[in-house]
Amino acid sequence: MSEGVHCSVCNQTLHFHCSGITEAGHRKLGDRRLTWRCSKCKISGLTQTTNSPRSPKPESEPTILSEIRALSEKLAPLEGLKDEILAMKSEFADLKSSLSKEFNDTVKEFSVKIINMEQRIVLMENMQDQVNQLQSRLEKLEEESDKQDQWSRMSNVEIKGVPQGKNENLFDILSRIGAKIKYNVPKTQINFITRVPSPQKDRVKPIIVSFCNRYVKEDFVAAARLESKTTPLSTSQIGMPGNHRIYVNDHLTLKSKILLTKTKKAAAETNFQYVWVKHARIHARKTDTSPVLFVKSEKDLAKIV
Repeated sequence: MSEGVHCSVCNQTLHFHCSGITEAGHRKLGDRRLTWRCSKCKISGLTQTTNSPRSPKPESEPTILSEIRALSEKLAPLEGLKDEILAMKSEFADLKSSLSKEFNDTVKEFSVKIINMEQRIVLMENMQDQVNQLQSRLEKLEEESDKQDQWSRMSNVEIKGVPQGKNENLFDILSRIGAKIKYNVPKTQINFITRVPSPQKDRVKPIIVSFCNRYVKEDFVAAARLESKTTPLSTSQIGMPGNHRIYVNDHLTLKSKILLTKTKKAAAETNFQYVWVKHARIHARKTDTSPVLFVKSEKDLAKIV
């Protein structure tokens, strides 16, 4: 046989498959391959050993010792590797403990921060509620104040466009306007008449006329508007230089004037034909047959669509 294992007792060469040992295992035997026995010879030898014990061959002991030394030399580095593994295991345990503590500390820190933030958010929400309540109260107070201010002006008329001159007689100017609109007002019906500053410094100060009777004031404004439908009132019509347009309107508060301006702008953008003021209230109408809208605040501007 070209390949196989040789029995040192029966002197037979057996195939590795039949011998019960692998080729790799046979190589690892080293010098012990010279004393290898097949399974039959092992059984025979066991019987002989039982019947007449023999001492082991002395020539095999050095070989075994040599192999033990070689194996010990190979295993020696494993002791150092074992120590390194144990050290790494200890370091890993320490690192794990350190990271765990650091993670727990970080989680606790963030938990405290989150709790503080939640408390601050609740506090801010409560404060926002208070601010909203105060804002609502302030708006109501401002609205009430504006209503009272507007009510105090219900008997007033604002006349714009009349040039201001030195030593002017406002009663005389009012009388000329009354004659033009065919509604003369005696002095006994006038509480006071004066000029007031204009929001625009470059504009002429308007004239404020306070009537003693609100109904006289309403009739005066109605007569002026009726006259303007045919011939717009101007300075030339009351004997004053130039041909400047004169406007006679209710004496609105600043808030109402701003709202009126916004109403006119919204009406122009949505093709509303009419915007007017009557009894200090703003009215709007899209067509001759459309319903009349009352604009009391900026919220009502949404109606103009």
